[in-house]
Amino acid sequence: MVLFSSCGEPDKKAKQESQIDPKVLISCDGIGEVKLSDSHEALLSKFGKAVSEHENNRMGAFTTIWENDPKQVNIYWQEKKPPFTKIKYLEAVYMDSPYMTKDSLRVGLSLRDLVKVNGGMPVAFKNFSQENDGGLITTFYAGDIEKQNPCINGRLEQAKVTLIHKKELAAFQQREIVESSDDILNRMDVELSSIRVSAK
Repeated sequence: MVLFSSCGEPDKKAKQESQIDPKVLISCDGIGEVKLSDSHEALLSKFGKAVSEHENNRMGAFTTIWENDPKQVNIYWQEKKPPFTKIKYLEAVYMDSPYMTKDSLRVGLSLRDLVKVNGGMPVAFKNFSQENDGGLITTFYAGDIEKQNPCINGRLEQAKVTLIHKKELAAFQQREIVESSDDILNRMDVELSSIRVSAK
């Protein structure tokens, strides 16, 4: 009886994965309908007026699909100026974004749940206090996320802090890299605020 149940688990998981709508699937191919292989011309052809352009002083020019909508996807280019033909990375940024990986990695996931999706392995990230790329995940320590989706990264956001002494918090903020297993993070609400899919 137990043997029969355990044999059925892979089939159950495979069925669950196959039910994810390709339009919201995050994979190493892209985010939903936006693919890493797309050029700027291809995006205009596929999405028309849903495409908009932006300039960010630090990151340079980037393109957005479905701006100000939970489906929004930001596209960052390898080129510094047009024509844009090669994508550096895609990013989903809304907390209620519909996108997810086959193993249910999605924006808005708590740090604790992120570790669970990573097979119980910790994650490390740049401290929130860092001026550049604060919260950016630096490693999944060869956990399940890295094994199944080696192209995926993300940024964590500190949503709420409770019951932390001022001196302890100041000492924490001095550290450049932080691990999810750090005790002080048990007293913070930390969430995955964006997911990146990078070209390799």
